[in-house]
Amino acid sequence: ELKNLLFGSSLCCFSEEWKIQSFTFNNLPQLKYGIVQKKGGPCGVLAAVQACVLQQLIFTDSNRNKDTRCLQPSEVHRTKCLTMAIAGILWRAGGNEKAIVALPSGRQQFTPVGKYKADGILETLMLHSATRYEDLIVFLQQNIHQFEIGPCGCILLTVSVILSRSINLVRNDFDVLTNRLIGSHGYCTQELVNLLLTGKAVSNVFNNVIELDSGNGNITILKGITSRSDIGLLSLFEHYDVCQVGCYLKTPKYPIWLVCSESHFSVLFCLEKDLLDDWKTERRFDLYYYDGLANQEEEIRLTVGT
Repeated sequence: ELKNLLFGSSLCCFSEEWKIQSFTFNNLPQLKYGIVQKKGGPCGVLAAVQACVLQQLIFTDSNRNKDTRCLQPSEVHRTKCLTMAIAGILWRAGGNEKAIVALPSGRQQFTPVGKYKADGILETLMLHSATRYEDLIVFLQQNIHQFEIGPCGCILLTVSVILSRSINLVRNDFDVLTNRLIGSHGYCTQELVNLLLTGKAVSNVFNNVIELDSGNGNITILKGITSRSDIGLLSLFEHYDVCQVGCYLKTPKYPIWLVCSESHFSVLFCLEKDLLDDWKTERRFDLYYYDGLANQEEEIRLTVGT
């Protein structure tokens, strides 16, 4: 069931790009906050986690002065922010009541039978559940190296967020029951990105729900985002008139956005939380752009004046 949800078939497996990807930080002086992507494929997961790490780095109580030094964290602090980011993603997916963390055990936990192709990862996973947020944080602190150093931290988080939400609820989130979370070429679908950002694997980026009446009594329900998200999304597909991003994603609680440029996701962010609430801040502000796959070597900062 998990493989069908991920790939649409139990005969499919994670690609090499996924198997070698964890949440490893950049060591370039100006980009120490950034997570490095090794190859194409899991960029949606990486960008979502990157955005949540930035939320922890920039908008915690310890950084009230919007100091740019928050973008040059120590190794200890950025690992702590990664821990909190993953905890938030899993706890939100579990309805703020529970979370499940999947970790490798080093040995096979079940024998594949029937139409199931083994990949050497899913078969070794052990599941750890938490019903208190504090317990989840402690457990992740003890095991954060599995996600940060890997080698397959991206897979671990993906499996964990699905199971935290539950297979049945994820499938019910889809507009079409046969949808999947990982598409062709190993790319993340919008459903997976939405699951990471909002805790629900809905298929669309508009606000709320749209009902389509075919005229013969059959109503098709298209599910979108139901409340203002902590992290936002901007999409090139909207420029192409393929989709419409609703204000719940376009104006999130924090000025951090995933940028969907067709098959790739990157991150755009601002250090000014008031940007989304105070028109005076909009007169002049800086936006920072980060792409973990582009071999970026220095800070990219855009100054916007109106």
